[in-house]
Amino acid sequence: MAKVKGRHKGIKYFLIETTKSLFQEGIGKSKHLAMQKSYARNRTRETPAIYSYSTYDTYKEVVAKFADFLESEYNLRFEKDFRKLSTNEIASCLDHYFEVQKEKHLAKKTLEKHISALRKVLSAIDEKIKEHFTPDARAKWRDGVETQDCDRYNNSNKILEHLKQIDETSYAIANLQRLVGCRIGDVKKIEINEQEQKVYIRKSKGGRDRCVYFDRFQEDFERVKECKEILDKALETKRFSEIRKNEYYNNLRKACKRADEIYHGSHAFRYEFAQNRYDEISRWTQEEQEEYYLRILLDRGKSQKDIEKAFKEVREKNAVAEAIVSEELGHSRLDISRHYLKIRAK
Repeated sequence: MAKVKGRHKGIKYFLIETTKSLFQEGIGKSKHLAMQKSYARNRTRETPAIYSYSTYDTYKEVVAKFADFLESEYNLRFEKDFRKLSTNEIASCLDHYFEVQKEKHLAKKTLEKHISALRKVLSAIDEKIKEHFTPDARAKWRDGVETQDCDRYNNSNKILEHLKQIDETSYAIANLQRLVGCRIGDVKKIEINEQEQKVYIRKSKGGRDRCVYFDRFQEDFERVKECKEILDKALETKRFSEIRKNEYYNNLRKACKRADEIYHGSHAFRYEFAQNRYDEISRWTQEEQEEYYLRILLDRGKSQKDIEKAFKEVREKNAVAEAIVSEELGHSRLDISRHYLKIRAK
């Protein structure tokens, strides 16, 4: 294990400080670029750093929970106690930790976050621990309860009405997710181009830029601008990660309860965007759809050869509308968007 100062500090402090150092290493840098360099160097897309505030906050929470577990289950309290553990002993602790978490009926997605956090932080302390995060071990550790189908809400308007009464900023975030199809991490990245009536999101998932067009969705565009103003005002005094963690999800749960809806999380609004867009675009003529799709491809800087290839594929599948929604969602494959649209492959 690497030697650092503060060997008499508590394990929780030690793990959180390690997480903090990984965040300091990555903040302000491009994760996408780091992964490209990693792949060119050793054919893996791994990087030791942490790049976003939201990931940092999540990982801090996980390692703190793991430290509490070590104290309650093994009476391990200090960094010096932790450093005495062998790699195999740490792996044994991990096995027990995830058994306990599964007994609490955590969802698979939540357990996967715990796995990612502990692999990242513990590997920074003892690189050999990576060897224990095998596909079989990860599959066993994340074998939690199935989450509900992350589809759209039955009545999102009602949820948003209650959300607006609870907290205006949370209302604005939910509306931006629904109107722009944002992943939660992309909401703060929204840039509005008034002249071209479009919304631009830089470096979305996978490092890909997203663009959503609103010249044929004027009413939605006005609502996007209003909600962006509300969010920007809130961000003058708080970080987005704080709002998201401490306010948004809790407020959304409350709104769902008041609206008598099962809580599906915020990603359900992205499903709703995709399905609403597809329903609308499907009613356009073939010529209108292809003009719209062509503009998207040109804006993305596609070559004439790539454009011809793209059109050939979507025409053969009679899937221009699907391709448009896929592009606006920022997906690289049509089958991913079909999952959102509940459409079988053609």
